[in-house]
Amino acid sequence: MVTGKDSWKLVGLLLLCLLLAHIGFFALLGSFRDKLTFDFLVLLNAFALIFVLLLPTVLFGTMQKWNWFEVFRLRPTSWRIIFITVIGTFALGLTVSQLTLWLIQRLADSVIVEQSKLTNLLSATEKARFPILLIFAVMLPALPEELVFRGVIQQGFEHQYSPKLAILLTGIVFAIFHLDPIQAFSVAAIAIFWGWIAWRSQSVLPSLFAHAFQNALTVISVTLARAGSEGVWVSKKVLSVSPNWWAALLGLSVWIVSLLTLMRLLPRRGEGNGSATFGVYSDQTGTASGSR
Repeated sequence: MVTGKDSWKLVGLLLLCLLLAHIGFFALLGSFRDKLTFDFLVLLNAFALIFVLLLPTVLFGTMQKWNWFEVFRLRPTSWRIIFITVIGTFALGLTVSQLTLWLIQRLADSVIVEQSKLTNLLSATEKARFPILLIFAVMLPALPEELVFRGVIQQGFEHQYSPKLAILLTGIVFAIFHLDPIQAFSVAAIAIFWGWIAWRSQSVLPSLFAHAFQNALTVISVTLARAGSEGVWVSKKVLSVSPNWWAALLGLSVWIVSLLTLMRLLPRRGEGNGSATFGVYSDQTGTASGSR
């Protein structure tokens, strides 16, 4: 069983690994900038996350003798729940994207925006030679991130804190791990949504699929915008457009409907500490209704 102390130790370990990997990655980028396409650089970064997040977690958990099926929350759940989670993620992402666009425009001339990985991704996506490879590269990080954050770390927090605090803490930690204020702002709300679903379902599968498809949708949207931009630098074109608050309202409405539907389908959990949550995990069969 993962404890809260385990989660905090793991957060510190992974943060150290991430910082060291970033230093190494930027050194590599400087050496091979003209030899590797943007697509392969993103793919390299995706595989690096497996070694930065998943490998240290496995090594740490092996010493703790964790049960990996339970620790990673590899519990089967219905495709209906996964589908609704994906739709809810797209809807919430639509709302958050408009808020993020508003924030970027407010900080347009700041160093935060210039150095942001999110805005740089918008620009660099235009240089991608193999869109299919790029889509795969941005979908791949969902696997280590969901297993580690919504699986291991949040589960440990649930055993030490209330579910609400555990979900909030995991969302904040997940946002911080992006090492980018703009990107952290854009993922925080969605991460909390995924955390709630992982707690209620005791499965990472809904958030795993939603995370992967959400990343893919971002790249596809930028690629389609580039195709219709007639040579205009798409990132400048996008950032010059005012946020669509009607789209944000529509996304929020669809997300609320998705949330209410999931509340009805997912098993109810006690509001006690994480030990109660862990007990429910072993009792559930994985049905959408939570029947035993």
